[in-house]
Amino acid sequence: MTKVKNMPRHSSLIPLSHDHHEALLIALRLKKGGPTSQHDRLWSTELPKQIHSLKLYFERELLPHFKLEEEILFPAASEIPEIQEIISTLLSQHQQMCEIMKNISALSDESSLKKEMEDFGTLLESHVRLEERELFPKLEEAEIEGRLAIPVLR
Repeated sequence: MTKVKNMPRHSSLIPLSHDHHEALLIALRLKKGGPTSQHDRLWSTELPKQIHSLKLYFERELLPHFKLEEEILFPAASEIPEIQEIISTLLSQHQQMCEIMKNISALSDESSLKKEMEDFGTLLESHVRLEERELFPKLEEAEIEGRLAIPVLR
């Protein structure tokens, strides 16, 4: 199973990291086109059920996660120069994931659906890695230096 390395130390970022663990698992399933292993009973081998699971995950977990970032975390961090480009990239990735989900909802061709789902998984993994490896450490450093107060997110 894919794990998030170097969990953040700041208590406000820990819930987001927990969300990231689930996101990496979903990303792996999407990139593989099925369950992560023969023991993964939570992800179907059937494409329509995979699509349904992805839509539920997107609506119930990922969109609220994006909302926390976009309405609370990113605005609080936007004044830190070394974080601005990362935030811009992350916002672009949020938009790209929303577009891919629209495509998935509109498509009926199986090979196109599989490609879109794999692309979503690749983008989701990249997004999580950027937050965990670059954004969170820079946020924590800025707070330690007194340039930022990381807001309470949950």
